[in-house]
Amino acid sequence: MQNLKNEIQGIQPFNEVFYIESLYIKTNIILSELGFYNEICDNPDLDFKENHELILSLIQNIIKQVAGISRFFWPSKNSAFYKIRAKKLREVYNIDDSCPIKNREMRNLIEHFDERLDLFLNEFGTKKIAISYVGKKPINNDPTILFRGFFYDEFIFKVLNEEYELKPIIEEINRIHQILLIQRENGRF
Repeated sequence: MQNLKNEIQGIQPFNEVFYIESLYIKTNIILSELGFYNEICDNPDLDFKENHELILSLIQNIIKQVAGISRFFWPSKNSAFYKIRAKKLREVYNIDDSCPIKNREMRNLIEHFDERLDLFLNEFGTKKIAISYVGKKPINNDPTILFRGFFYDEFIFKVLNEEYELKPIIEEINRIHQILLIQRENGRF
């Protein structure tokens, strides 16, 4: 009976700080990775070609953290307890279903990468596949399939030949992060 009562009540005020800290950790990692990416870009001695694996790893880690944040607002399990928590957090952070971090396809790509890799190789395994690429988005109709790439001119991450525009995601993460900074000072929503 106590569990049912907790499910109905949702997030208790004395537990808000734990949600704040959990989300803050993820937004802080994302913004730190972006800062590191900007340092690489701002260093004239560094070349994108020489650092493309590092850049791709930074971008992929950002996507992984975004997927983790997304689960707070749109849980993967269909439980009343999780739904109530998610609804409350969406209200607190003024998030609706048009939010760019909701992208379930991107989230599933990261969370079920092994399965998606199997499907990718089954579909494209006989075609020309580039392992990695960092550069401007190709203008021509290059038939090369990308395993993992980043188009820095449009801030698009391409993995398993699927593209994800990162600018709106980063803007939303930054907006949430600013709210979290205030909440951390207050210790509550």
